[in-house]
Amino acid sequence: MNINFVTAFNEDLYKRFGKLFLQSVQENWEPTLKVKAYHYNFPITAYSLNKNSIQYSNLEDVKKYVKFKEDNKLHNGTENGQIPYNEKLDIIKWCHRVFALTDYAFTLTKNNSDAGWLIWTDVDSYTTRRLKEEDILKILPDNADVAHVGKNDLGNLSTSFIAFNLNKKPSLDLLWDLRRAYVKGEVIQYREWHDAFILERLINIYNSHGLKTIDVSNQVKEYILSMEGVSSSNIVPLRDVKGNRLVKLSKDKTTPDIIPSRYQKNAELLRHFKPTNILETGTWNGGRAIEMALASFENVDTVNYYGFDLFEDATLETDKEEFNVKPHNTLEAVQKRLEDFKNKMLEKNKVFNFTLTKGNTRETLKDRNSFTWGTPDIIDYAFIGGGNSIATTKSDYKCLKHVPVIVIDHYFSEDDDKLKPPKEFCGTNEVFKNIPKGLKKVIIPGEDKVRNGGKTHLCLIMDKKKVKEPPKHLFSVPIKVNPRDCVPKDYIRNNIKTNFKLIDKWLHKYPIHNYKCILVSGGPYTDYKKLKQFVDNNPNSKVVAVKHSYPKLLEHGIKPWACVVLDPRPITGTSTHGVVRKDLFKNIEPTTKFFVASMTDPSVTEYLMERKVTIWGWHAFTESLRDPEEQKKGIHNNTVTLNKDLGLPEGTTLITGGTCAAMRALGIMHTLGFRFFDLFGFDSNMEEPTEEQKKETTGAEEEEPRPKYFKVSTSGKEFWTTGELLALAQDCEKYFNEAPIEMGINLHGENTLVSTLWKLSKKYKENQDSFTGDF
Repeated sequence: MNINFVTAFNEDLYKRFGKLFLQSVQENWEPTLKVKAYHYNFPITAYSLNKNSIQYSNLEDVKKYVKFKEDNKLHNGTENGQIPYNEKLDIIKWCHRVFALTDYAFTLTKNNSDAGWLIWTDVDSYTTRRLKEEDILKILPDNADVAHVGKNDLGNLSTSFIAFNLNKKPSLDLLWDLRRAYVKGEVIQYREWHDAFILERLINIYNSHGLKTIDVSNQVKEYILSMEGVSSSNIVPLRDVKGNRLVKLSKDKTTPDIIPSRYQKNAELLRHFKPTNILETGTWNGGRAIEMALASFENVDTVNYYGFDLFEDATLETDKEEFNVKPHNTLEAVQKRLEDFKNKMLEKNKVFNFTLTKGNTRETLKDRNSFTWGTPDIIDYAFIGGGNSIATTKSDYKCLKHVPVIVIDHYFSEDDDKLKPPKEFCGTNEVFKNIPKGLKKVIIPGEDKVRNGGKTHLCLIMDKKKVKEPPKHLFSVPIKVNPRDCVPKDYIRNNIKTNFKLIDKWLHKYPIHNYKCILVSGGPYTDYKKLKQFVDNNPNSKVVAVKHSYPKLLEHGIKPWACVVLDPRPITGTSTHGVVRKDLFKNIEPTTKFFVASMTDPSVTEYLMERKVTIWGWHAFTESLRDPEEQKKGIHNNTVTLNKDLGLPEGTTLITGGTCAAMRALGIMHTLGFRFFDLFGFDSNMEEPTEEQKKETTGAEEEEPRPKYFKVSTSGKEFWTTGELLALAQDCEKYFNEAPIEMGINLHGENTLVSTLWKLSKKYKENQDSFTGDF
């Protein structure tokens, strides 16, 4: 496959970085690697450039680029002097990459079906070793669409190295949408106007429709290192420029927080043990320190925190040795963040004392001078979350083994694909295995995933003689439901073939707009009177139902704009809620649009057609759509080769998102341009079943019968549920924590299984006011 690189620079960038970058290309890159460099505001004749292996083009020759700059010259980060300068709103500063990248992409693909990979590399990069075509091809698999290097220090998608497989239609469509967002002026509808922000949102949308993206940061940094910001006064260079890494580290701002679900259990442990003196290895950006202090402040008025980290002393070597993939922070920036937090707590009559120690904990934890308010013996709660190597984890535990409560992060286990981090990084596993008798040790189960494979959990070690055991629900194993199609795959495929002939209009992508979606699932605890008031008070919203909520909405005078249908079983059968499916559509509002999945039983489609309703078809992703050869090989990824027998055209929009119509409706409405969602009826629990119902069983013929109704607990609350309802709860939990950042979600309802999960989620913790409708 062909390999093409592209970059762009002006005179300032050339002087600061470009000369070194171009030199590294000449010295270290194999000549077969094609490099195109666009220049702008650059007097090229004044410089002697290497033209042997690099093709140069003047970006000013791209007419749409010139017109765009002229049309948007007021959007220069100050709105022509109306606001203080904001670089995130400086379109002119960030548009060069968009036009250079897309111009070369469209040039390469014009009349060429084998354009290969197009790789954007920032000019503030430097190649440290010989770079060959075979090295790049190892990093970029043929079946991937887009490859990137994770997040940057500001929490956005890093665009310093990003690759697009131009042989794949989704990649090319993505680049067209990127260019279109700027040319059509759509970019100024977003809250940030730089290319990384826009590109990340487009990738999130495309991912939900099958785009396959991969993170290649670990592989790329073996060859290409960033020199961003070397000459800036607020930069702390990690190492010098001679073939080594230089990393942009702020002295006053920390990187964005990462809030994995397992830290909720850590907060619950803190509430239970009520510590005053907390020690943490791996302070990172200070976010977990604040989270732990807040949990402790629920029971105490003073918290003394001791934090240990390498901070800016971290290097590529220490990252590799300790299995670290997070960006680094300076001691000074974390110090400032915790000082600000300390002052805020004083306003609430809470005292937060802290001391930070920089260096390798194999040495610093042994230094008693690190303990400002006494000795290491005063610590009553330790969180070990720094290095993952066996040597570091063992050393940290040895220094802290006297602490009555110790929580160690990163106990690794296999994921569903039997993947797990290499043994040399399983330091917590090794320590846990060798905990002496007399101490209580427990793995706190969770579902947090490890990059490149595996799951990670917390483990708790405590001295039962000194502390009281925490509640049992913290140690309960998550129930995981693996839903299956309720009818055979051949049945679903026949449904798809028939519906493809019956339905004329099919779903495709629409531009983003300002309408909000009120999505109503079929949960039993919805207060429809309050829902009616909410609908009346939000005229700029569209009400979307599923089949079980549809008749109830009509009963209460609410006219759904749309109803999503997803059920491969005949209309004459009884639904999981004990209702004949046909009766759910006894009354139909003529203005309702019905979004009917292609896998729906044709008897449902034909019945709705008889009622003269508006029908839009959509394709729910299911393994039944996958090519039989992929199924035989056990391939289960986001890049789908469709079964040719189905007759679906290439590039068909596939809606993912969950096991039921309510969750797929989120994907449908996202595809239709909605970005703000109010969710009702997402309950996932029921009243306690009767004694007779408790005896009912379920399961396939080849399986052991299991109870149809069972009880689950979360955050100490218990709920009765079923396998199907629990699958919805699992889908919601995942979505609340992993939904694209531009989606505003608000869940309505109290004292249900899903509402409990909602209040523990990342989305709930985000400031909902940030979703203002500017999208």
